[in-house]
Amino acid sequence: MGTRNEGTVNATDPKERMPIVNRYVQALCGLYSRVARQLKGDRSYVSRVARGERHSRDVESALSNEFNRIMSDDESQAV
Repeated sequence: MGTRNEGTVNATDPKERMPIVNRYVQALCGLYSRVARQLKGDRSYVSRVARGERHSRDVESALSNEFNRIMSDDESQAV
């Protein structure tokens, strides 16, 4: 059985981790589309840059910024 200690999730209990996993999946799900819209580009190109098949400093920077925004939003909600 998973137990919570001082507000932390038991890392070994998959049932307790699922809400966290789902929150990340939902937040990241539209990442490529959001970046493509911001740059007025194509989602598939953003995806290829993210996988390292293509290179674009603008796309890499936008991906990094959007990822950091998602992570900082998540950290502020966790408190």
